Amino acid sequence: MLLIKIDKIKKYYGDRLILDIDSLEILVGEKIGLVGVNGGGKTTLLNIICGFVEADEGKVNINSNFSYITQLEEVVDIEIGRISKELKIPNEYNSYLSGGEKVKARIAKALNENKELIIKEYQGAVLLVSHDREFLDNICTKIFELENGKVTVYDGNYSSYIIQKEERINRAEFEYDQYVKEKKRLEEAIKEKSSLRDSVRKAPRRFGNSEARLCKMGDQKAKKSMENAIKGIVSRIDRLEEKEKPKKEQIIKIDIAEGHEFYANYPIDIKEITLGFKDKILIKKSSFKLKKNKKVALIGENGCGKTTLINSILDKNENIKIANRVKIGYFKQGLDILDQNKTILENVMEDSSFNQTFIRITLARFLFKEDSVYKKVSVLSGGEKVRVSLCKIILSDNNLLILDEPTNYLDINSLEALEEALKNSNKTMIIVSHDRRFINKICDEVLIIENTKLNHYPYPYKEYISKINEPTISKVDKNKEERVIVIKNKIAEIISLISIENNSEKKKEYEKNYEELLKELKVLS
Repeated sequence: MLLIKIDKIKKYYGDRLILDIDSLEILVGEKIGLVGVNGGGKTTLLNIICGFVEADEGKVNINSNFSYITQLEEVVDIEIGRISKELKIPNEYNSYLSGGEKVKARIAKALNENKELIIKEYQGAVLLVSHDREFLDNICTKIFELENGKVTVYDGNYSSYIIQKEERINRAEFEYDQYVKEKKRLEEAIKEKSSLRDSVRKAPRRFGNSEARLCKMGDQKAKKSMENAIKGIVSRIDRLEEKEKPKKEQIIKIDIAEGHEFYANYPIDIKEITLGFKDKILIKKSSFKLKKNKKVALIGENGCGKTTLINSILDKNENIKIANRVKIGYFKQGLDILDQNKTILENVMEDSSFNQTFIRITLARFLFKEDSVYKKVSVLSGGEKVRVSLCKIILSDNNLLILDEPTNYLDINSLEALEEALKNSNKTMIIVSHDRRFINKICDEVLIIENTKLNHYPYPYKEYISKINEPTISKVDKNKEERVIVIKNKIAEIISLISIENNSEKKKEYEKNYEELLKELKVLS
């Protein structure tokens, strides 16, 4: 069943053509990831589909109701019902809810509406915008890539899209090179034929009239033949299928400035801390030492206390010791570390000791080039604000980073550039992220909040998952396993005794023991 059909959509912002989509369809059961650079028109496309924004040309036909969920909107009403309980959403929606709980609440509200099509989260047809590559891999059956206003459709999940896109680019580059070579070869052939045509000379003066006439006829035939050949080559050039040169994606490269060194082996030391609010205990009498130069993934269920723990570190809770010379650079959810009334450049320079030239070079790597650094923060998109915030933190005078969901609203190109930068930095870090692929690539260790305790695992997240998924052997199973080993050893011993025993009575006794051990082994196995 066709749910949505987009036909010849165009959308301009000023003179800039944001969307130029010839045709696009969404069918029942499809789970589609919409990907593309921030500011490339993804939100505009969603808003046109939902009817919040009108297209300048074309139309959208929708054959179903839908719900639209955004992460930045504030929710006033929450329908608490069966689904809310399943998602573990608290009965009161107040300022204590974490970002993850707020998003869950919006999903519960949309699911309770029981629509056939829900944009972003639904068991039926889904159109979602996400930077989470693991999520896109696990959910999507199709990828819509929005690039330069056009949508290219790829079947399969995100990883499949990456492979297909690389193949498409390689093929396009090969076809373009072949087109350029063939066109150049034909143009050279035209030059050669033209040169031959122009070199045909008039008859020498010593020739008589009849000889001159014959020579002229031959010259004319040769010229005509050359001109026909040239026309044929021109025609072949005209018939060549023109190939556009593939546009290269802008590559973002981020360098993280290393701060002043501190000498403590443990820059943060948490001792017997208890955290919570009202009647809810989040963390109870827990301890943890953050080792110098380690990158720790702080994980746990939504609302377990991750942000509360970070706030306690920043507020210098009496149970938390921050070592001398440690200066924390902090990025958090909410995008509120920027002054909305100041420019991008002013915001970044505010807490940095670097000169303007170096700052502008770094901003350019975050795709803020030339005069764009003078834009007010208030006019930026969510993704652009995140890039400015991260740039501000990276260039600030700090030597320990605490990043609370740094990947939110980053497009995947920016996210992967940030991954590389954080991975290659020597700074000590605490990172909160729901993007498991992100923390897998960066973090050396895991700190998980579970059952009101801080549990530290001194190995990467992937290894942590592998270990907790290993089948656990209960005490009973362990005893059983040990008994099997004992029986097998006894059986081997008895077989040896039977083979050398001459006394028939003793041999019968050994054989009886052998049969009993075999029966017990069969039961245990």
